[in-house]
Amino acid sequence: MRKLVANCASWALILALLSITACSPGPKQPSEEESLSGNPSAAKAPDFTIEPGKRVGGINATSTEADIKVLYGEDQVEFRSVYIGEGESQPGIAVFPNTPNELEIVWDIAAATGTPEFIRVSQEGGDWHTVQGVKVGLSLEGLEQINGRPFSIFGFGWDYGGLVTDWQGGKLDSHLIIALVPAKPEAVGPKVSGDRAFSSDDPNIRAVEPRVGSMVITF
Repeated sequence: MRKLVANCASWALILALLSITACSPGPKQPSEEESLSGNPSAAKAPDFTIEPGKRVGGINATSTEADIKVLYGEDQVEFRSVYIGEGESQPGIAVFPNTPNELEIVWDIAAATGTPEFIRVSQEGGDWHTVQGVKVGLSLEGLEQINGRPFSIFGFGWDYGGLVTDWQGGKLDSHLIIALVPAKPEAVGPKVSGDRAFSSDDPNIRAVEPRVGSMVITF
């Protein structure tokens, strides 16, 4: 099989893109009373900015589970067996679990001592966004505009369907792994399906109105 993304850490990272969970109501916002109480966690809003290869909010390549609990609060961190595809799961955590701002983190070794192997964002309607403006739900045309040029993606309808395989020298790089999903799945047919690469400006690809379904960030 052809190389999917330059310098991609492992197939697990690619598979992780394809497990997109359902959204639920956002995290509780602090009340005015809480905001005025002097509680630091209530007074300071989380940073939802992603710098691929460097950080996701306050989480970076050396962050541990303990660091993340201090950063966001123990009540916002939940142990989870994270599905990575093909029937496989790895130990991890969810930050802001079961909300539009949910992150899933898989560890390179183990939660107690390891650091992030990858972080997945797959909930539409949340606040997470890259410094370039990429977020879940962004249209293919919007992603192409941010990249500055067309890019290559796999056809739909199989395990790696919609995966960006090559940014073609654009502004985005392999620390940001994107899987696109069709907004018009009923329009997906043989012309845009299967284990072959398409250009993002292919009229047949555009016809199914792809959008960002998930983002995986590596360091």
